[in-house]
Amino acid sequence: MNENLSPKTTLAMDSPNFIACLGASFAAGLGSAVFILRLRDRERLRKTCSRTMKWVTRQRSALGLDIGRYLTKHNIGYSEKSKVVIIGAGNFGTAMAYVALSSLNKNDVVMYMRDPDQCECINKKGYNPKYLSDYKLNRYDSSESRNDNNSVRAICKLSDLRGELQTPGAIIIHALPCQKTPQWFRDNRDLIPPDTLICTTTKGLYLPTRQLMGHAILDALDRVDQPLAFLSGPSFAVEIMKSNPTVLIVASDQLLHAVKVQKLLNNSSSIRIHTSNDPVGVQLGGALKNPLAVGAGMISGMGFGINTLSSLVTLASFELRKVCIAMGGNPKTIDGLAGVGDLMLTCFSSQSRNNRCGQRLIKGEMIEDILKDYTVEGIPTADVAIEYADLCGLDLPIFRTVHALIHKQITPNEAVSHLMAQPFRHNLKQLKSRSKTF
Repeated sequence: MNENLSPKTTLAMDSPNFIACLGASFAAGLGSAVFILRLRDRERLRKTCSRTMKWVTRQRSALGLDIGRYLTKHNIGYSEKSKVVIIGAGNFGTAMAYVALSSLNKNDVVMYMRDPDQCECINKKGYNPKYLSDYKLNRYDSSESRNDNNSVRAICKLSDLRGELQTPGAIIIHALPCQKTPQWFRDNRDLIPPDTLICTTTKGLYLPTRQLMGHAILDALDRVDQPLAFLSGPSFAVEIMKSNPTVLIVASDQLLHAVKVQKLLNNSSSIRIHTSNDPVGVQLGGALKNPLAVGAGMISGMGFGINTLSSLVTLASFELRKVCIAMGGNPKTIDGLAGVGDLMLTCFSSQSRNNRCGQRLIKGEMIEDILKDYTVEGIPTADVAIEYADLCGLDLPIFRTVHALIHKQITPNEAVSHLMAQPFRHNLKQLKSRSKTF
């Protein structure tokens, strides 16, 4: 015992009460540490695997062995025909079924839904009665007979879904609403083999856990090594069904998975898919453009013109880059299809549900009433975006203003005054680069 301690202190430290308190404190601290470690362990392992794969890819590229380009060029590792299972039969699920069917691969395409009547109509009549019903889900003309090789097959039973996913090399294209996605995977994870590639088309952030969709899916599956890819870019489902030329981007930590989706969906007439190994940037670009599109709709609803809208898109892209960098993504991704491309699509077109939502909000309608008509990913995503900004210490005036307008914390006139009164900022990097050219 330390000689400097008084007898009273020594007695107190030797007392049973003190020892009990010390033991309780130690146990509580140990319990908290274990909980935090378990909570972070999965994410740490996931990031470690991601960093390792990116390092391997860089080393291969340095040696002239760009695996993705080599596979794409030489068609290695892919059969002529693949099993594609679409989860979800909404607008975009229907469009993805059409794309997979019209691919050069001549894929076997299966679409899963819950509605038996919808399922029966697709199988017997060849179109989706609920969404995009003007378009056929087949690739045969009137002189040919309908069969599994030239039309989409619909299923509505989980037992049938299990059977389809047991096919070696089957790929899932997931097209469910963002906020319903993790729960679906949690409920049905036993149906999905651990080595099955899941390509998600969902653009949003998961509100309950404030996660990127990829992290939420892996947590729901309780796996860290499930192959994942993320398809994004400027695309309205109806224009895909019209075979309008459309360019998309697919990203994965392992470029091999992105190339696999690229080969699966590419066709020479209307769909071109680029690849990326930046899933964080692609997910953030696709998700965070949603609340910005709500803001664009508000601008239209207030009667402002293209000057205001173009300014919003330009300045919002800078804010997107800030978030992407802070969250570990590549800012160059935001400059491409997944960022500026998707942002322009949704901000300049009233086909966007987020855009239409903004127009209705600014006219006084309530969020609850709008959400009864259709899903609007920009509403929950706005809340998560502000949390990300606060956690990263980012000043994002456009995001914060749109968020405040959505929740009616400020009036439209106050929002305009607030944004127009922002202090001037000079981009010193741009000024320095320009000075070197003169």
